[in-house]
Amino acid sequence: MKVSKTLNFGGKNAGYMTLSNEKDSGKAVLYLYGDICGSMWDKWFSDDTCPQDVSDFLSQIDENAPLEMHINSGGGSVFGGLAIYSLIKRHAGETIAYIDGLAASIASVIPLACDKVVIMSEAQYMIHKPLMYTGGNADELRTSAELLDKAQESITNIYMTRVKDGITRDDITAMINAETWKTGKEAAGIFDFEVEDVANIAACTSALFDRYKSVPDKLKNKAATDSNAGTAEKQKLQLWADSYK
Repeated sequence: MKVSKTLNFGGKNAGYMTLSNEKDSGKAVLYLYGDICGSMWDKWFSDDTCPQDVSDFLSQIDENAPLEMHINSGGGSVFGGLAIYSLIKRHAGETIAYIDGLAASIASVIPLACDKVVIMSEAQYMIHKPLMYTGGNADELRTSAELLDKAQESITNIYMTRVKDGITRDDITAMINAETWKTGKEAAGIFDFEVEDVANIAACTSALFDRYKSVPDKLKNKAATDSNAGTAEKQKLQLWADSYK
C-alpha cells in the first residue's frame, strides 16, 4: 500500500509526490503527473513539477534509497526538464521509471535518467524539436534559436544513450524533427525499454497539447472533454495556454 500526499515547501505547492510505506522497503516513489516547469513561480497547478520540487523531494530520502518514478506528462520547460534529468541521474540508489500514460517532449527525456525504463504497452511516447515561447528583436530571436539548437543537441545525446543496436543518430534526429509519436510497444523497438501490458493506461491532459502538431486523437478528445468541463481549474489552464500564443 502507498500513502500519497502533496508536499509543500516554503508555502508553495510542490506537486504530486508520494512516499511508499511498504514495511522496511525504504523505497521512495515520485510521480510526475503534470506539466514540467522551470521554477516554482511558473507553476499553476498542484500536479506541475519543477526542479526545486525534485531536489527537495530527494533531500528527504536516503541517498541510496531505491527510487521509483512514474511519468504521465505532456512535457513543458526544456531546461527545467534537463535539470530534473540531472537530479535523478545523480541519485545513488537504484532507479526505475514507469511511463504510465504519456511521456511527451521533455517528459520523454526525464525517465531516461533511470537505470531501467518500463513503458505501458499502449502509453504514448513523443519526441520533437524543443520549443521556446519568446519575443524580442532579431538579435534576441537568434540567441533563442541558438539556445534551442544546443538544447536539441543535449536531448539527442541523452536519447542516444538508450537506443537499441542499429538505431543511428540520424534516425533519432529525423524523429525529433518530424515530431514523432509512438505507442509503448513501438517505442520499445527503438529504445531500451521494457514493456508492460495493461488494459487501461492513465489519462493525461496538458496545457501544451495545442503546441504539438500530431497529438493522437484519443489525447485530443480527452483534452476537449476536460476543456468543456467548465471547472475553474480548467479555465485557468486555458488562460495559461493562451498566454503563450
